[in-house]
Amino acid sequence: MVLALVLATPARAQFGGILKKAKDAVKEKAKEKVEEAKEKVVNKAANAIDNIAEKDKDKAADKAADKTAGNTEESVDTYFFTNGSNLSKSGQYNKLINLYKQNFEPSKEALAHESFANNESVPSGYSKSYKQMYAAYEHLDPKLFPLQPYYKYPAFYALGKDRLFNPLAYYLDMIKMFLTAPMGYEGYEKLGIVGYNATKNPELVSADGQKLAMQVDELFRYPMAARFFADPNCKSSVWALGMLLAYESTRVTAVREYAVSGNTGVADAKAGLMFPYAAGVSPYDREVLMRDVACVAVDINLIATTVNDFYEMVETSKEPHLKVLYMLAGNEMYKHILTHHKDYERNKGKFNSQLMAYTRYNNTPEYAEIVNAAVVTPEPPTMALKAGAMDRQLNAQVLSIARQKVPGALRVVVINEAWKVHYNGSVPTDRAVRAWVVYRNKKGKLEAHDYSFCQDYQGGGKYGAMRYKGVGLQTVYVKQ
Repeated sequence: MVLALVLATPARAQFGGILKKAKDAVKEKAKEKVEEAKEKVVNKAANAIDNIAEKDKDKAADKAADKTAGNTEESVDTYFFTNGSNLSKSGQYNKLINLYKQNFEPSKEALAHESFANNESVPSGYSKSYKQMYAAYEHLDPKLFPLQPYYKYPAFYALGKDRLFNPLAYYLDMIKMFLTAPMGYEGYEKLGIVGYNATKNPELVSADGQKLAMQVDELFRYPMAARFFADPNCKSSVWALGMLLAYESTRVTAVREYAVSGNTGVADAKAGLMFPYAAGVSPYDREVLMRDVACVAVDINLIATTVNDFYEMVETSKEPHLKVLYMLAGNEMYKHILTHHKDYERNKGKFNSQLMAYTRYNNTPEYAEIVNAAVVTPEPPTMALKAGAMDRQLNAQVLSIARQKVPGALRVVVINEAWKVHYNGSVPTDRAVRAWVVYRNKKGKLEAHDYSFCQDYQGGGKYGAMRYKGVGLQTVYVKQ
């Protein structure tokens, strides 16, 4: 009977019928009071199961009707287990991904520490009040939001009106650096950390007194995610999701690098700073779950409108890096959210404008043109070219070869103090030198780039004639 109660409606009805037959059989044989008592028990069980079966039939009919409409609670709950990420399928973050459904009240502690914890006003672009969002913050999953309680970390939750738009300001400053950086260029500083400081960051202390640090991009990733889970179905949250999707795009990750890798363990041993996350957890996990929630909780028309807004801003933005940003946000949101939304299949005929824009801007020549227009090649350093001991011996040979390879080569400066011998195992293959090749750039400024030249090993301790070997990675202005 216990098993039958958790089975589908037909199974319950079947089991109820079996009990009814048992009841009738008992009736026929009931001659003593003990048997009459048994009959009452069976009657009670049979009637209860029949009632459950009837209720389940009605419930199943209601669900079927709702499912046809495409807006059922069942479709919400089952989405994560059919289309969601592995994180949502695991079920370990169910409380977080269903946070938006709850209507929490602020705790006494929150009311005592945060003035906005009871503020009923709704910030622009959101659908919930400060009070509702901040009450939800008290129930954020501590694995993904380890800074708890929220009111002790006003900067990282961007609490109050004064900090409301700070995360976007941090974001735009950082994204400009990434989107204007040449691919493979190593001149930019790596992303650092923001850590406890008695005057600048006194809030970064754990409940047990441990001084903490966070990657600097958490200044926008953390509060954007917190707001999203508290209030996903609003313009500001969908916009923030697009920004974070762009931040995780391959164009950004190709040039983004952290000075301290990871988000767990020791952040700075000398300063005594620890990351607050547990092993195996990262901010990216939050953003994966944000995608899943967006595909369920956010109105698909709001998603579609925002995708179009991003693509329209590609056309209207004057700053080249902003064109790239909105193009990436549109592409990522179309690819990861709109086309994976629970309501997409039955509505996709309405989204031809989004499909057209995505087809135009996704890894096309126009995409490359927009990306390249934003890249700012940094000015090379200016330095005096110092000749090595090999310069006097090899300068004329190297210059003759350089003029064949580098149009307009004016002179060369051999850098090496001695030959650099290369081996294949224990056998020499060649001996090489590096040299600056000096020329005038298109602006008429004296510039130099490094090249390598070599002599191939002939055997018997002998080397052949000098030849060009390859181009280096350094360009400098020549100090005169």
